[in-house]
Amino acid sequence: MSAPDQLPLPELDAHAIDVEEFRAYTPEKFELLDGYLFDTRQHTESRRRLLHLLLVNVGLLEAVRLAPEERWREALQRVYET
Repeated sequence: MSAPDQLPLPELDAHAIDVEEFRAYTPEKFELLDGYLFDTRQHTESRRRLLHLLLVNVGLLEAVRLAPEERWREALQRVYET
């Protein structure tokens, strides 16, 4: 089975993923290395792929509920500051 080229963008509401996406973007096994899942702090790709998959599957509205509003605003400002 070939890997999908790119996961869909996370939407406000949750969306199902398929087996192909699951296999392509989920690490084979969960590991904790120096306090970080799947790899060390410098190597973020496995964590980013899994987070992306989870955001698609859970939806942005649920994800936003995980942190206080002021943290989200600060993060958005840092990322999109011009």
